[in-house]
Amino acid sequence: MPFAKRIVEPQLLCRNQIPNDEGLPFEDLCAISNVVLSRTLRQLSDLARHACSLFQELENDITSTNQRVWVLQNKIGQIQQTASALDPKKEAVRK
Repeated sequence: MPFAKRIVEPQLLCRNQIPNDEGLPFEDLCAISNVVLSRTLRQLSDLARHACSLFQELENDITSTNQRVWVLQNKIGQIQQTASALDPKKEAVRK
C-alpha cells in the first residue's frame, strides 16, 4: 500500500460570515447561495488539480516502468541469441 501523499478533505462552505454595511451576514438567500456555489466550485477546482497531479505522477511511473521493461526485454533477447548460437558439442563442460 503506497503512502498517502495528499490529504483532501471538504471544507465548510458557509461557516465564515461576511457582514455587509448594515452588519448583516448576507442580504438574502441568493447571496448565501452564490457564496456556497463559489466555494463549492473552488473546492472542486482544487480536487481536479490534485487529480491531475496524481495522473501525471502515475503516467511518469508507468513510462519509467515501460522503459525498464523494454531494456530487460532487449537483454533477454540478446541472451537468447547468444545461447542459441552456442553449439553444445563444441563447448567445453567443466567437471
